[in-house]
Amino acid sequence: MKKGILFLLIIISAKANTQSLKDALYGGKLKKDSGIVIRKTDDLSTKIDTTRKTEVETQKTKLTGLVVDSSGKKATAPPASIIIPTDEKLNNNVTIKDNNKIWKEYMDSVISGLKTEVLSSKKIKNGIYFILVDYEIGTDGQVTINNVSPSPENSFLQQQVKERLTLTAPQMNPLMSNGKPRKVVKKFNFTLNKM
Repeated sequence: MKKGILFLLIIISAKANTQSLKDALYGGKLKKDSGIVIRKTDDLSTKIDTTRKTEVETQKTKLTGLVVDSSGKKATAPPASIIIPTDEKLNNNVTIKDNNKIWKEYMDSVISGLKTEVLSSKKIKNGIYFILVDYEIGTDGQVTINNVSPSPENSFLQQQVKERLTLTAPQMNPLMSNGKPRKVVKKFNFTLNKM
């Protein structure tokens, strides 16, 4: 009994001092190496980045010129000790949309067009159509539609969906791998219901 309690106590104390993979990964302590797969059984001490990150200091600019009060009448020269801190992050305020978000917004508009224009055709029977779209994002961000597969099969619906997707495909962000853009094949599915 005492041996079991001692063994349990040792296990609990060892577990309390360990760092979980999730904590290390999201805490920014693991080295960034996209070619390595980290398993649960791996020793994390070899993969932890020991170099400290230094914080970027905010740039300070001196205020030059004349200062005018709120009435606009009095102009005085500012003292040389006035310093206004600026943040570099505000200057580089460029936001890049996620490819998934771009594709989802685009497909929502295409699907609404298909529901209003194509499903009203007599060439499409009543029922639920499951449509699978295979597309490729090129190294330049261009989208190429490879295949459109409706289930149950309907050649008119397949032709209309592929035609609309090919004509108005959005420009996407190229996916980077080791600093170089690469081609990526993706799939998207949706359903259309004609009653």
